[in-house]
Amino acid sequence: MSRAIVVPLLMMATCSQNETPATDAATPVAAAAPVMVANPTKIGECAERTIASISTRMNDRLPSKQPKPGKDGGSFVAYTNKDTQVLYDWSAALARSKVGDRVRMCLVSIPKDCPPGDERGRVYESTNLRTNEAWTMPDDPHTCGGA
Repeated sequence: MSRAIVVPLLMMATCSQNETPATDAATPVAAAAPVMVANPTKIGECAERTIASISTRMNDRLPSKQPKPGKDGGSFVAYTNKDTQVLYDWSAALARSKVGDRVRMCLVSIPKDCPPGDERGRVYESTNLRTNEAWTMPDDPHTCGGA
């Protein structure tokens, strides 16, 4: 092999060994730990709760399987500290939860332009710490200023 080809090849091999490895977009990045507080008031804040009751919106037993159309009574969960979450649809993750399960409840949305004192309609993502399943529901079936 001629010297004109060998020298550039050696330089390329040497340089590539000294380069900083490129970061791969697929490399997982550790997720930030949730901000734990007693009562979430800002988006991103979380609190631990204990499930006190699970039912439909009409206080019937929440079925373990998705109801047929027209028979869906929605989903409702109450926590021991009196917080609640409600949805007009059936929630599989909530149906697999049990009274007494610990839940991490994180505030994800706050309605805007609410009348003073009307705090309904805050949306929380709750993760059951036993099943590791999550559901996202508001704290009331109506947003602030609603019925």
